[in-house]
Amino acid sequence: MKGLWTHRWKAALIWLCGYVNLIAYAVVGGFVVFRTEDQKLHRTAKTVFVVTLIFTAVEALLLILSNISSMTSGMGTALSVIGLIETFAKIAVYAAGLISALFAEDEEEEPLQAEEAEEAETDETAE
Repeated sequence: MKGLWTHRWKAALIWLCGYVNLIAYAVVGGFVVFRTEDQKLHRTAKTVFVVTLIFTAVEALLLILSNISSMTSGMGTALSVIGLIETFAKIAVYAAGLISALFAEDEEEEPLQAEEAEEAETDETAE
């Protein structure tokens, strides 16, 4: 079962939790930052953290403007269009991060293949 959770799937889980819920990301991202030694996963968690903060700030701003616009009648349509654009942007950014995490090359596998090739060469020269 350990072979299933490669670096790509772990990074994809971080991106997915960042999109789904801030609390889910806090649990998964916090675990990655404090409990793992993989620097690549640390970078992924930090990137998702920054992206999540940006979208949280934009959503908070839209919520404030939406509440202000309820007092006036002219801003409602513009805010709904901006909210729709923000939703599409959020989906696009998280989907791009998730896809890039899934299709990134595993650096962990390449050194293992190089070590196996070196061992094979040393076995051949020893014979």
